[in-house]
Amino acid sequence: MDSSFNLAMGGIFLVIALIFAGVAFAVFSKFKKLGKLLNRAHLMTAKAEGTISELVTVRRRNRTFRWTNQYPIVSYQVNGKSYTTALTFAEARKGKYRLGGNYTVYYIPNEPDCCIVDEFRSKMQSSRTMNLVGVVILAILTFNMLFGALTTMLGLA
Repeated sequence: MDSSFNLAMGGIFLVIALIFAGVAFAVFSKFKKLGKLLNRAHLMTAKAEGTISELVTVRRRNRTFRWTNQYPIVSYQVNGKSYTTALTFAEARKGKYRLGGNYTVYYIPNEPDCCIVDEFRSKMQSSRTMNLVGVVILAILTFNMLFGALTTMLGLA
């Protein structure tokens, strides 16, 4: 094969590696955000009753099916002030959650907007674990693509 073909293929591998790296960064950001919140859970000693005030609809599809999921937004009050938290990690099929459903919210007393909805704590932990697995897989794919791009461009392959 000639060197221009190797450079072109290496460039394609490099673009794919950059896409993998971008997705890995986004997944890592979600992992870090959930981890930060879960690591502060021991500080969440105050308790409030929350209700689902809104259901956000998310449309999903693959090659053959289309479906609709929802995740809840839980509202709660602390000292007369209203707070909300979006539970994006608790996405489920449409119809699983209902408006007005009651949930227990634990929050940091001097920082009421930092909270965990108790009933979704295990879902939050499993979502964090899945994000970590995703980051590791994407990091391995990114490394392989970068290595493939370099070896192809240098004509070592």
